Amino acid sequence: MGYAVDYIPTSEQKRRKVKKKYRREHVTSKAIRAKDMKQAVKWNLPRLDYETTGADTVDRYIAIRILHLDCISRDTDPDGDHAMQQLVSEGIVSKPKRVGGRQVFDRADLIQSLKAWTR
Repeated sequence: MGYAVDYIPTSEQKRRKVKKKYRREHVTSKAIRAKDMKQAVKWNLPRLDYETTGADTVDRYIAIRILHLDCISRDTDPDGDHAMQQLVSEGIVSKPKRVGGRQVFDRADLIQSLKAWTR
């Protein structure tokens, strides 16, 4: 009994080249961080809206925790403070007010600006 297929050892076969659509090595780390921040805000914005329904203001650290900005780069920014400051410095979010030593955002303005940024 013979087979119609010739056997070619794997060492002699040519490997198939596969092109990848998206490689993170070619994108700068700043772009990756911006994309990760946008995804975190996009997915957690409805929760921020729900959790702060009855409040006029939102504390800065509460906004960071609910939006999971502390999870973007755990090694360099475990508190998420730098990520929130980046949003403030780029003009995406307005500067927080100081109330009794705490930094607070206006809830309506914060949610509106983050919704506009994630679209």
